[in-house]
Formats: sequence, C-alpha cells, structure tokens
Amino acid sequence: MDYTKSMMKQNILFTFVGNRDPYVEGSEEPGPVLSLLENTEFSRVYLFCTAPRYIERAKSVEEIFRQSGIYTQFKFINLDLDSPVDYQEIYNKLKASVDTIMTAVSHEKPTISVLLDPGTPQMQTVWFLLVQGDYLNAKLLQGIPPKFAGGAYMVREVIIKEGALPEIRVSDKGSGERGGTWYVPDSERKIIGDSPVFKEAMDKALKFAGYDVSVLLQGETGCGKGLFARLIHDRSKRKTQPFIPVNCASISEQLAESELFGHKKGAFTGAESDRLGQFRAADGGTVFLDEIGDLPLTLQPKLLRVLEEKKFFPIGSDKEVEVDVRIIAATNKNLEKLVEMGEFRRDLYERLNQVTVDIPPLRERKEDIPALIDNFVEIWNSKYKERKGLSPETIQYLIEYPWPGNIRELSNTITTLCASGISASIGPELLPQKILAHFYSPKSLTGMEISIPQDGFNLKAMMYQIEKSYYEKALEKAGGNKEKAAKLLGLNSPAFRKALRERFEI
Repeated sequence: MDYTKSMMKQNILFTFVGNRDPYVEGSEEPGPVLSLLENTEFSRVYLFCTAPRYIERAKSVEEIFRQSGIYTQFKFINLDLDSPVDYQEIYNKLKASVDTIMTAVSHEKPTISVLLDPGTPQMQTVWFLLVQGDYLNAKLLQGIPPKFAGGAYMVREVIIKEGALPEIRVSDKGSGERGGTWYVPDSERKIIGDSPVFKEAMDKALKFAGYDVSVLLQGETGCGKGLFARLIHDRSKRKTQPFIPVNCASISEQLAESELFGHKKGAFTGAESDRLGQFRAADGGTVFLDEIGDLPLTLQPKLLRVLEEKKFFPIGSDKEVEVDVRIIAATNKNLEKLVEMGEFRRDLYERLNQVTVDIPPLRERKEDIPALIDNFVEIWNSKYKERKGLSPETIQYLIEYPWPGNIRELSNTITTLCASGISASIGPELLPQKILAHFYSPKSLTGMEISIPQDGFNLKAMMYQIEKSYYEKALEKAGGNKEKAAKLLGLNSPAFRKALRERFEI
C-alpha cells in the first residue's frame, strides 16, 4: 500500500475497546483492535471507551502500536454507559459522539470504517443501525482471528443491501468477493459456509441446478445434504413445482413401493383407498431420495425404469402412469462398495450419478463454525425472545471439536447450551459431557499417553524449553525474519521480539 496515498485519503477507524483488548486475557494473542491495525492501515483511529477501565486498555493499544513504527493518530472518546446492553442509551450516546466527530472532520472527506468485534451485541447492533439509517456513511468490518480462519487473520466487510438481510463480502488482502449465506426457501434455515472446500461443493451444486440431470449428494450424516437438495431445486427450472423428500431408510421394504409409486384400493391388506405415491405427487418437480443406499434391492429396478422411461405401474393397477420428475439422491454410504457387494445395482448407480456433489464434513471446514454458531444462537434468541450468547472460550471448544454428527450435532449442542445457560456469555462448563470428555482425556491433551517419572520432573522448565524450541523453529522457517516468524506463531511482532530478547535471550 502506498503510505502517502493512504494518508491523503484520511482512512478513519471507529471502534469500541473491549475486554479482549489489547490482548486476549492470559495470552499474547492480539485482541480485535490490534489485529485489525496490524493488517490494515488507518490515518486516524477513534477508540470509544464505555467505562473508565477501558481508557487504560485504549491507551495500551496506542502504546503497543507505537512500537510498530507506523504512524497512526489515536483519539479517545469517553462514552460512559450506565448499561452496556441498553439499546436506547447506547444509540443516543454513540450517535451524539459520531455527529460531533463527523462535523469536525467533514472537510477532510474521510473514508470511515467501523470494527464490529469489540463490545456487547447491543453495541454492535447500534453500529448497524447508524450505518443502515444513513447517519454514518461507513464500512462495517468484522475481523476473523487466525485460529478461526485457517491460520491467517481475515477481515470481512459486512454489506447491507436495502430490503435484504446482511450479506457478507469477504476481503482477504485483495482476494476478491465471496458469499457466505444461501437462504433456503420456505424455511428459517440457511446454508452457511465460506471455506474453500465448502464453496467448491456449493459452486458445483449451483452450477448443476440449472441442468435437468440427476444429482447425487455424498456426505456424512448431518452435513446438510437435505438443505443442498432443497437449494438445488429452488435454483432449477422446476422451482415452482413440488419438492418431495423421501427418506429411504425410514420406510419398510414392504411399504417402500407403495410410498414411492402408489397403489390401488385393495391391492394389498390395509390398502383401503387409492394412493398416488410420492412420484406422482412430485410430477413436474423434484423427488429427493435421502439415504438412497438403504433403498430395498427389490425396488431398485422399478426406480431405474422411472428414471429412464418416466413410467411405472402403481401397485394393483394395470394402467401405466407417466411422470416428469427430477431425482436428487443423497447417501452417507459408499455406493461403489455396495455395488461391489451386490447390494446396489450398478445400472441404477450410474443413472443416479450423472453429476455428484461431495459435501465436506464440518471438521474439514472449521472456519465456518463461528458463523454457524451465530446463526443457531440467533435462531434460539429470536424464537424465545432471549439474549443468550456463548463465551469466547466456549466457542473455541466448539471450533476444535471434530463433530462426528456434523452440523446437526452442532445445532443440537447450541440448543442444549442455550436451554441450560442463563447468561449472555455461556461458559464451557455447560457443554455436553461427550464434548468435554474429548478434550480432557490425557491422550487428547498431549497427543500421547501422559507419563510422569517416578521422581517427578520440572514442568515449568520443560514448558519453557518447548516454547523456546517453537520460537527457534519459527525463526528458522521464516529465514530469520522476526515479523514473519511472529505471524507463524500467531503472535504480534512487538511481543515476539520482546520474548526473544527478555525470556529466551535469542
């Protein structure tokens, strides 16, 4: 970036100072404000302090940033609040302060950015209101710490379009625009994900949606195959026609044919009236065959004929029925192996597998977990008119957990936490035992079985040596560049240099 041009443009940042500034408590991890300032240049920064204790934090931010050698002017705004969760008080005081500042700087025609991360949810909401209400012409920024974003700090610009919910535009130092939310029609649910592996799957799904071909969705239980199927239908030419989901694992072999293709009255015991079946109900639209690997082998030839000829006979009828349906199938099983074992017809597999979308498990897209958590908490709060929230420590547990049950398990866990907790910052002690057990077994803590010598040992000395080794390895990998080495360890450069000098004497 051309520093001179940057100064001429008068890039100004507005942000609250929060409990994680300047550093995350008990660590050398930079908080929200420092993280942004280390990655984006501003000519002036206005730090809004909501209580006297935050003035000290704000001053610490300035002092630490001064050590970087980059000139930035800091302004400290006292916004003393009686309550950090009172919308009206926050709105009135923040608006008044913003009006005063903008009057003073209007002749500079500055570019204003607002960092949303610090502060209570109510404070963050007020920033949205000021920008959406045209009181403040500013960019809304959301910082994503390295541990939540695959190892590299990222900044999201939150774009609010008129008449629509917020849409996220992600900027990773010039990487271009990326979306992160797809709305499922006739549902409160959303498909959320911005990780590369997830976007690859979504790009395929949206591309295939426009073609009238069979789609096979592959993925583990709970990874969102049903939502993908519904979205593909909604983006197809059949979107105004029925979408009929059928869970092949939940219907008995005896009733499966009737479920899919219908029957005539009296065709079998219990058939007291005619039934259309799901395929005729979906005529002109889409049939979603979930868990297709569990479809009875005896029924597979009939399904194959429907796919190839669009015709079938309902049970007990001598009149052939013609239907026009698109098939989207989903499975958590390896159909190739089922074919080899003789449990699934190869010709049906090939017909279903015209195009395939592999939906990644949640453990392979951890950077999407914070957004999913926010969504599930928002759903809970909207439903029960509450203000629940999770503590940063709880969120970190949820990010690092492997989620064998995928998004469904995550959703259920958020429900458990919100139902059990009574605060706006629910701690990890309320996490399900299954999750806590994963982290607190000896093997999970160290990656190996813990062994303590008979005579004991000096734990502090061992931890010192381990940490020193990581610092040395980072320097070696960075070719001696201390700034790069600090980034490899998720540290800010001043803290890294201080540790090298004072603690490790490197």
